[in-house]
Amino acid sequence: MRRKQEQGKKKDPSRYRTYSFLATIALILIIIGVSYYQTLPTVGHIPDSFVFNSQEWMRYVPADAEYVGYVNYEQVYSDTGNYSLFGTNVILAFPQLGFNLIPLDLTYEVGIQLPEPQYSGSALVLQVSAPKQASLTQLLAAANFTKIQRPLMYDGYTVYGLLMKELGDKTVTAGYVAVVNGHIVFSNDKTSALQNVEVVLDQVSSGRPSLFDDVTVRRGIYATGVTDQSCMALFVGRFPTQLNDTEMATKSVIGTGGSIQVSRAFLFPSSDLALQRWSQAHTIYKDADTYSILDSWLVVTYNYPFSRLPVEIVGI
Repeated sequence: MRRKQEQGKKKDPSRYRTYSFLATIALILIIIGVSYYQTLPTVGHIPDSFVFNSQEWMRYVPADAEYVGYVNYEQVYSDTGNYSLFGTNVILAFPQLGFNLIPLDLTYEVGIQLPEPQYSGSALVLQVSAPKQASLTQLLAAANFTKIQRPLMYDGYTVYGLLMKELGDKTVTAGYVAVVNGHIVFSNDKTSALQNVEVVLDQVSSGRPSLFDDVTVRRGIYATGVTDQSCMALFVGRFPTQLNDTEMATKSVIGTGGSIQVSRAFLFPSSDLALQRWSQAHTIYKDADTYSILDSWLVVTYNYPFSRLPVEIVGI
């Protein structure tokens, strides 16, 4: 009887093995979890106040623009010393005037995508060299408007209907052009060219806040590393990107000595969601030099040689 009682007190060895196995699995999961969270960044913060270098071209961009792409040719030439970087192909021609522009004629360009559904089009703003500005003004003044569409007046500016051809276009298209404070504003969208030019003219003449008066846009630009220095290119897109759940994206291209720094900042609804997209950012934007989070912005930064520049100034 006593032997049976002693035997009953003995524990089942298989039960010990099960407990030991489960404890080991739990420990491994804890280690994996701790290791994963250690790989996540700490969340930094954008200062409440910081320097924002508002530039002349920014006032041409309506506050509700969906996308803007700015390329500073003058800054590119200054930083790289390479005046043949963009080639010598004609990038814009007005055949009726015999007027052509090549990259060396440009100081900068600003591409603006207007919001849908009210506009659904785009306009381009070019600042060109003083000789080219004078040449275009003289050609327009001397143009035979019995053969060219009669100019229109809008917001105190003259708008010309002209044939034009951009680099890459196979055929000449009809569009509208205005010369505003030394800038050429034009659009050749098939159904909305005149409206697109007028929207930009409205923005300039009204003095209304532009896209770059938006605090969120300014914070996104700051997140890409642009403070008070000049940049080669700057892009803002208020639309989803390859990363899930993004609300806005900004991109800057900055000269850093003998190379360029390319930074993309993606806005999420919260810093927690930005952290959740950390792994996805590593997958989509592989081999970046740095990944970081500033408030709700996830920032990816690359350093490239100057030879990479033509690829990086075509968009976000």
